[in-house]
Amino acid sequence: METYHIRGPVEPQDIRFRCDSVDPLQLANIRSGLKKLHTFEIMAVNIYKFQITKQKNALNQIIIQAMGNEMTHVQDFQIKLYEYGARPGTFRWTFWLAGMIIGLTSRLLGKNAMIKAGIWTEQKAVTDYQKIIQSASWDSDTLAVITHNLQDEYHHIETLQGLLNT
Repeated sequence: METYHIRGPVEPQDIRFRCDSVDPLQLANIRSGLKKLHTFEIMAVNIYKFQITKQKNALNQIIIQAMGNEMTHVQDFQIKLYEYGARPGTFRWTFWLAGMIIGLTSRLLGKNAMIKAGIWTEQKAVTDYQKIIQSASWDSDTLAVITHNLQDEYHHIETLQGLLNT
């Protein structure tokens, strides 16, 4: 992956409590969408985390960078959840566990399995992001975060697909 800026620091003035400015009928959809995104990103972090080996190679660099990028997505959505007066999903630990299993299994199966697991993860994320964007009336700030993170997912797919051919 080429060098690109993920996101800057979060300043106190960046946090906005959004519950009161949202149509109550939309609030449930917004919270649900953010919980899904947050939970799925937790799984993605673990897939990459458990694929990392001790090898000093290009694949490991890409996986570490992808993990770090997904970690910022977790933070982005967790902040948004709190801004909307919600908490992360109660059963997010199951996705943490699923990520660990997918990551370890793919690592044991070798380079191509690791890359394919990453591509599957990112393609699933793109599909979920697109559905979630359509599921609610998002404020411009939150939609910008979701859209930025969606672009990251497309970038990950492109990068990982390029690795399959090497």
